[in-house]
Amino acid sequence: MSFFSKLKIAIKRITGSKENRYKEQELEDAFIEADFGVALAERFSKKVCSSENIDDSIRTEVSAIIGPLIRDFVVTQKPYIIVLCGVNGGGKTTTVAKIAYLLKSQGYSVDIAACDTFRAAATEQLSVWAKRLDCRVFKSDHPRDPASVAFEAVSQTKSDVLIVDTAGRLHNNTNLMNELGKIYRVIAKQINDAPHENIIVLDSTIGQSAIEQVREFAKVKPLTGVILTKLDGNSKGGVIVRIAEEFKLPIKGVGVGEKESDFEKFSIEKFLSGLTKV
Repeated sequence: MSFFSKLKIAIKRITGSKENRYKEQELEDAFIEADFGVALAERFSKKVCSSENIDDSIRTEVSAIIGPLIRDFVVTQKPYIIVLCGVNGGGKTTTVAKIAYLLKSQGYSVDIAACDTFRAAATEQLSVWAKRLDCRVFKSDHPRDPASVAFEAVSQTKSDVLIVDTAGRLHNNTNLMNELGKIYRVIAKQINDAPHENIIVLDSTIGQSAIEQVREFAKVKPLTGVILTKLDGNSKGGVIVRIAEEFKLPIKGVGVGEKESDFEKFSIEKFLSGLTKV
């Protein structure tokens, strides 16, 4: 059940209730189940219950938080270095292809650096995507220091954009996070202000653990944005509202499928589309 389905049920139950305190508790519980977090759920429920139109009020509150953070990719210099980070299973490798497809459709040339060097499947997957998208891919055919692949890619790329895929890692694994830090340092030594984008890819079905992932990855290198995967219709999608509220991270897009073209600008209307369809 999507989290807005839960909210709709709560709205139905409180319609006609004369006691605001009951309304607030119903909605607060629904927001918490939707992974808005306790503080945000409490604030939302108080504001929403005092309005004449509950669903419109929810739209207004969510739009106020998320609306200013919806951003496009803007290539400000060449080569423009984009690094994707995040845990295993979040959809980073496929997201690399989606960003490459998007930027190539805008007329930019794109190279890819396969820095998940210890997972052969990731390198093979990126090689297939690169061939399909007509991108050059920097890779290693055997286990190799990921930072050395990043160094080669940054030093040799001739394209407008270089997208760097990194190994999926648990945010609480110190050694792997240090390895990620080394990739950033190697890139910065060659281009002072690079990477120009450091984007965390989040599986939106994981709920509140996404908050901890954002915190820990930001300690290695400040994040410039977030990309969401598996957002459609899941019961945990409300966590993006809390992420936007707490971290003010630009939302760079949403993965909506497995094809390279299945990447969209975040739409508040689509996000909230189920709310009024009671």
